[in-house]
Amino acid sequence: MTTPDNAGTMRFEGKSALVTGASEGIGLAIAAGLVKEGARVVLVARTEDKLARAVEQLGPASSFVVGDVADASCAERAVAETVARHGGLELLVNNAGVLLPGTVGGQSLEDVDRMLAVNLRATILFTRAAVAPMTGRPGAAVLLISSCAARMPTPGTTTYGATKAAQLYLAKAWAIELAPAGIRVNALCPGATDTPAMHTAERAIPGLIEANIATNLIKRMAPSAEIAEIALTLLDERRSGFVTGATWDVDGGYRLG
Repeated sequence: MTTPDNAGTMRFEGKSALVTGASEGIGLAIAAGLVKEGARVVLVARTEDKLARAVEQLGPASSFVVGDVADASCAERAVAETVARHGGLELLVNNAGVLLPGTVGGQSLEDVDRMLAVNLRATILFTRAAVAPMTGRPGAAVLLISSCAARMPTPGTTTYGATKAAQLYLAKAWAIELAPAGIRVNALCPGATDTPAMHTAERAIPGLIEANIATNLIKRMAPSAEIAEIALTLLDERRSGFVTGATWDVDGGYRLG
């Protein structure tokens, strides 16, 4: 549960944010937390009816842009509309991601290309588009939602893990590049999280959820809101203003289990 600061102001009051893959799961939980803490948030995803339901849930401080995040025009339009609607952009959450399981010899090139497009290309496209309007904005921050798969290679999800590992490199490299612009960049690596995407992956890889729970120390999945709380902390300049180029694991000790 997010709470206002002791001073009486909410953490993101006056800030505008753009969250990709925000129609459900972790993205929606982050968007909800930002709205609750005073931000105006634009949600981006491909499915209009899911986005409409999300915005109805979040209220008038939220709005949406429909599009494929791997399309450069979607990134440019979403950033431009955020600036037009709210007068600027301070926070970007690159959350959109897709897991399509398969081995190196058995995965279709279409699945490989889609994961590269959504998990990696879209992250680059949205960050590129956001740099100019975010430059010099107080509290400007970019957050990349990676995965514990970036840290622990697992047969059957290696292409997915590789795209997520690339995000960790980008977070560090962009932290260096964007520091002069006053933009912090960090990455978050969630473990097993109770999301629609996780249950879709479970149908493709039977036993995936059970295996993830068995190999973390907490022995459960995290609700999306629990991951969102850590995301909000990294986005909050007052709590993490000296944090950039970092990767935070929120995986229940997955790598140690």
